[in-house]
Amino acid sequence: MSAVHISVEMLDRAVHVIDTSGVLDLACPPRKPGQRGRIGCLYENTRLLFIGLHLCARLGHETTIRGAHMALTEGLDRDSQWKIGVLRPLTSRSRGTRAKAEFDPEAPRLTSSGKPRKRMWEADGVEEIGYDDLANAAKRLRERLDYGLGSAPGLSDGEREARQAAVEAIVDSLIRVTTVPRTGSVFAIDATGQWAWTKGPTADRARAERVLAAMEAAEAAGEALEVADIAIDDDGATAPESAPEVPSANLRGRCLDAAWGYKTSKLGKKEVGFGFHQHTICRVPDPDAEDDDEAVLVDGFALTPANCDVVDASLRIIDRIRKNHGFTGLIGDHLYTNLKAWRWAVPLAERGIEQCLTMGKNDHGIVDVKGAKLQYGWMHCPMAPMADRPLPPENGTKEDWDTYFTKIEDFQRRWAFSRKESGLGASATSKWVCPAVATRVGCHARGGANVQAAIDVGNPVTRPPDDWDSRDCCTNRTVDFTPDPTDTHHQRKLAQRHYYGNRAWRRLFKRRTFVEGIFGILKNPSRQRLRRGQNRLPGLAMATVISALKISLFNEEQLRAWHGRTARGPVDHPLLRADPPSWGFRNLGRDEARAIDATHLDRLRAGAAARESRAA
Repeated sequence: MSAVHISVEMLDRAVHVIDTSGVLDLACPPRKPGQRGRIGCLYENTRLLFIGLHLCARLGHETTIRGAHMALTEGLDRDSQWKIGVLRPLTSRSRGTRAKAEFDPEAPRLTSSGKPRKRMWEADGVEEIGYDDLANAAKRLRERLDYGLGSAPGLSDGEREARQAAVEAIVDSLIRVTTVPRTGSVFAIDATGQWAWTKGPTADRARAERVLAAMEAAEAAGEALEVADIAIDDDGATAPESAPEVPSANLRGRCLDAAWGYKTSKLGKKEVGFGFHQHTICRVPDPDAEDDDEAVLVDGFALTPANCDVVDASLRIIDRIRKNHGFTGLIGDHLYTNLKAWRWAVPLAERGIEQCLTMGKNDHGIVDVKGAKLQYGWMHCPMAPMADRPLPPENGTKEDWDTYFTKIEDFQRRWAFSRKESGLGASATSKWVCPAVATRVGCHARGGANVQAAIDVGNPVTRPPDDWDSRDCCTNRTVDFTPDPTDTHHQRKLAQRHYYGNRAWRRLFKRRTFVEGIFGILKNPSRQRLRRGQNRLPGLAMATVISALKISLFNEEQLRAWHGRTARGPVDHPLLRADPPSWGFRNLGRDEARAIDATHLDRLRAGAAARESRAA
């Protein structure tokens, strides 16, 4: 365990998150009437397990049961240990079996001979939370919450859904208590690999590598990677889903809920990995706001096996966030551009959400719609030289972008239609006006007066196609277009508010970098350590709960840093109070420890006596 001391203020914030969020009532609900069996200290031990894991994350340690136990028993001062219940009156029935000749009255007793599972000072009537107490709490959590196909194969569909909803409620509770109300309504979405600490089956890896090779071949051939079910990684690579298989119950040594999926290495090479994918949605400042207008916080996430569909998980997160915040915009990368319109763009529109997307090399196609040229979901004049359309620079400097903006905005002004009705919401019909009708250019198809008006103000003049009189876009003042979401040529999946590549699009889309920065912090080995080996508790439910604890800590740290920079946010918020200066700490002697123990035991006995008196 690190020598870093956990201050009283740090502990108070961790306790506030766990106790105020209500996760304990969700994770350890009250017993049903008539339910029999020994209760023990399950509720209290579950609380300490959550607090210990939270403290592990604060120290940048692996979130294991042993790490939680060490944080509670070695990282806190003795008064704090009494305050949260790490030290408590002797309750254990089990006693050590060592011979009396070996007994040292100054040393703590053990619950198992030779195994330092729990320390007990029987003469003082004091015990310390034991490793087994936390391990049993984690075991009971899994028994109640496991919903993965591998960890809980015998569940009915209804019970599986109920358990997943319970885990999602825990996630949302931890996030809600570490966020503040929003001033904007735009979010960014991305996904990252979270690989399991155990190895996956070799046969499944070989199958995943064959699918990856086929995917890369399709990309190299320029074939569109439009897929219904995909696996994902940090950079938005996509691959067809392999149907989740129920693993054999006797497969020891691996996480039964993990699966082989796809990721992009730091060198840009696609490869396979065994574990989960974390789909994350974070708040970002609205495009016209300052970068520090809001704290960049995670508002929702879901953990899925790495071969599962992105759409179902993402829509569930969105629906959970919408219960607490306004939600009008969502920024995504190539992964979400590749999704079929009827599965992604249309469900978002039905929820009142507009997407902001980047385009891939397979999205440059041009199709005819009512005589106009449709590219990237936007209509253009039939005479537009689409081959000359500037494309955004890759890894461009500010000077590169400034030069590009001049070119793309000139192209848009000359050739792109104006959109009068977006077709991005409840109404699927968009309404377009050609550049000549919008008086940005002159066109002979619109008559001599239109041409002369353009010449008078110095606007360019366009010659229409020879068959202009048979084209709706050249003869009607407006063009209505209702795309078929199942027809890829209608490009509904690519439609967005801003013209792709212009300043307004760029100002909004670059907000997506905030979610990439979040992954960088969450995976940093000295921060939240959300990486391979950070969690040794098996099962999708526990992996999700531990991720939620780490994300709640991330939100707390970001909220405090933002408040320190801007002085914004509720000053009376428990997570925003300034820490007083630290004056250090010292080790206690046995007599001093006994004096502290006696004080707390007297306090607890007095409280118990008062409760008995009131009851009488």
